[in-house]
Amino acid sequence: MQEGIFLRPLLDLLFPSVCAFCGASVLGDRCLCDSCMEKVRYPQSPLCIRCGTVFRSGEDHLCGPCLRQPQPFAMARSVALYFPPVDILLHRLKFRADKTVLSTLSAMCISFDFSLFSCCDLILPVPLHPRRLQSRGMNQSLVLAHVFFPAESGKIRSDCLLRTRNTPPQTGLGGRERRKNLRDAFLVARTAGIRGLSICLVDDIFTTGTTVKECAGILMQAGAAEVRVLTMARVAGAGSR
Repeated sequence: MQEGIFLRPLLDLLFPSVCAFCGASVLGDRCLCDSCMEKVRYPQSPLCIRCGTVFRSGEDHLCGPCLRQPQPFAMARSVALYFPPVDILLHRLKFRADKTVLSTLSAMCISFDFSLFSCCDLILPVPLHPRRLQSRGMNQSLVLAHVFFPAESGKIRSDCLLRTRNTPPQTGLGGRERRKNLRDAFLVARTAGIRGLSICLVDDIFTTGTTVKECAGILMQAGAAEVRVLTMARVAGAGSR
């Protein structure tokens, strides 16, 4: 064990990793160089107090869509914005099961306020259908749940919220098509025991919010007290900075 500790600096010098974004040499277990880490953009106020949409100016307030239609979740927040190089890392995690990106994603979480989710009794990853889970080899949302809450593994449950239909990927679908695609795609296991509990729902990317809304709605129907959504990244809307 100690030999490995002493050998690591030598191995880094002899066989340096390369930045996943620019190709520069990177020492240690990071997959982004310092320069590319500085390119990461984070959601900042002003933002929607419910869904986390980032505004160009003003103060925190409810966005138009949240005013017009109540959301099934109490709040949604994201660690970073879905711009390069974050999109590249999440693509590698999601489609290549590349866990070498996790230390870098974890480093992005350092300044995030996780106290917003300290009230949650359970942490539930958005589930994959068994067929997709088999083809990918892992559920990226479950992996991210452990990145977000490394000291609360006992709260992380992957057997409460289930995916019953192997739906086509959401990529390229509009809002209406996304909602239709996910209709009746999830259910809460009879043994979940979530009634009266506060739930943290974890996913990789908040795009239109269709997936987390569908899951949150199912959880609320099953008796959850509230659902708070946490994603690694969110796609910035037209009103974002």
